Order: sequence, then C-alpha cells, then structure tokens
Amino acid sequence: MRIAVISDVHSAAIPFRRALADARAEGFDQLLLLGDLFTYGVDPGACRELAIEAIDRDGAFLVGGNHEQLYIDLRDRRSAYIDRLPDWIRESIEWTWQELGEEWPPQLNWIAEWAWDDALFAHANPFGFGDWTYLADEELLSAAAIRLRERGFRYGIFGHLHREKFFRDQHGIEVHVVDSVGQPRSGQGAKPSWAMIESKSGELRVDIRPIEFDRHAHQSAIHHAEGLSPETKSMLCRFYQ
Repeated sequence: MRIAVISDVHSAAIPFRRALADARAEGFDQLLLLGDLFTYGVDPGACRELAIEAIDRDGAFLVGGNHEQLYIDLRDRRSAYIDRLPDWIRESIEWTWQELGEEWPPQLNWIAEWAWDDALFAHANPFGFGDWTYLADEELLSAAAIRLRERGFRYGIFGHLHREKFFRDQHGIEVHVVDSVGQPRSGQGAKPSWAMIESKSGELRVDIRPIEFDRHAHQSAIHHAEGLSPETKSMLCRFYQ
C-alpha cells in the first residue's frame, strides 16, 4: 500500500501543483490531502481547483484541519475560534473567504480522519477532531503515542505543525508529523514537501519528498495581492525569509 500525503497547502498553488504532479508520477494507491487547504497564501482559487481535481481524478480524500473548520464557521456565522486569532491571521482568513466567493466549495467534502490497517491519519493529532494541539515536543508526542495505542493503532501520521517530527515509544508506537506544502517552518531555507508512505510486511515507512520552490516569487505574489494590509503581507512573508 502506497499512500501519498500532502498536508497544509495554505493557498500555495505552485508547490501544491508540483506535489500532485510528483505524486502522480511516482504512483500511489491512495492520495490524502491532510487538511488546511487555505489561508496564508494568495492562490485560494487555484488551490480549490487543484483539490477538486485531485478528488475527482485521483480519488483523493480531504482530511479536515483547523482551517477547514474556520471557513465552515464563517459559513455558519460562528466566530468564537476566529475571534481568538491574531489580527493578521483573521485578515488572511477574511481575504481568503472573499476570494472563495464567501462559500465553502461544495465539491470539497472532508472527513475528520482516515485509517488504514493499523495507521491513523489526521490533520493535527489522534486526540479527536477539534483538538488542535501541536505535537511540538517530546511530552506531547508521547501523549499522542499513548492515545494511538489506546485506540488500537500502531502508527499515526499528522500535519499541522509545519515541521517534521518523529517519535517511537517503548511499545513500538510511532508518531510521524510531516512538513507542509505551504509555509514550511522548519528553519531558514526550509523547502515545502509532501510524503510518500508505504506499508510493506507489517512495517510503515515514511519518506519525505522536498519540492523545489521559488520563495522570492511567492513573497512577491503576496506583496502584490490587493486587499491585504502591509502589516499582514509582512507577517505572511516572514516564513519565507
């Protein structure tokens, strides 16, 4: 079983398109879009069309993340989550919502999580949809491994952190956090990436596939976007320094 995982696109169409092309060229049995299609980048329309194509053409599953929930909240006029966010993130969300025509694309049905054999795939962690805890340190990774074992899984594959992490506990439970396609945060010069996950002979292998990316062109696109404040543009670009 070969599972291609593309996580945290965040409206970055160029690396998203490249990830899809690379995954198709390599071949897979299942394609997962592991949440957070939108916000931060300035190509939400193109990312919407690419995701719809992946669902229609490749049978991809979209696993919902916190940014899927944010837009559903906007649609349903709920604001408790959005109101807690910094101004620049709220501005990016509101700008994106306008670019999407103030509707959630009906073709983008999503699921809370997906499981295959003894592996669980979710956007953030194994604690349940709506818990957006980042698996950022050893203690949280250990807690995730405990929860996976309680739920009967040996492996957990998550995104959300925008950085790679790996943890294995004394029971052999493994937690894999993959990096992002949009807004990688693993350090200066970090490249977007997707992951190819292969299950063979009862073992799971996770291979990260970096994507060549022109960060300066991406920054330029943000700076030339109409309707975003200079302060928000500066915050969005700082991840690509």
